[in-house]
Amino acid sequence: MHDASNWVSLMRDQATFTDKINQLLETLAIDCTQLTLDHVAIRTNDSVLTQSLAGHLSEQGQLISQAMVNQRPIHIYQLNTPLHFGAWQTDLVELPFPHHKTYPFQSWEHMEFVVPCRHATLSGLEDALHAQFPGLLARAAKLREITVKHSEPQVAGERLANPTIAFKQNGVCVKFHPYSLAQIIASEASA
Repeated sequence: MHDASNWVSLMRDQATFTDKINQLLETLAIDCTQLTLDHVAIRTNDSVLTQSLAGHLSEQGQLISQAMVNQRPIHIYQLNTPLHFGAWQTDLVELPFPHHKTYPFQSWEHMEFVVPCRHATLSGLEDALHAQFPGLLARAAKLREITVKHSEPQVAGERLANPTIAFKQNGVCVKFHPYSLAQIIASEASA
């Protein structure tokens, strides 16, 4: 993937991003084609680029959420026309604003899928992932090229806990969580 300098270069990276996601899923030996893609996320280091992308996303749809997550602003845009990433499509794009972490390149960073759970806790999400993809966590733990991260992002006004389990390889990430962004945004609005 290349370092995106604007929306056009970001769109050129769509196919490469999708290929890297498919490679990650192949390494994990899981098939997510039957899951609904909740959203995709862009990562940037440069605030000027982030503002430019925010402007373009606003032209392509509407800003539906501005939240502080782990002490940094994250915008969610709902696009008028869904973006296609191989077998998936989504009309939701997450644009976090730069913080203290520096990414190796500025481009698409992750896809996030919803895996409904009986209990919206990390252990409940682990159980749901095990039911969906038996042996996934044990397999991933043995793979040196995969980074696994369990997290519980803190959002101001959040009423639904949305724990996340993420699998990262070659600068891209696949994340699983129990609630869709639409459910999370609705919960924040009613707070």
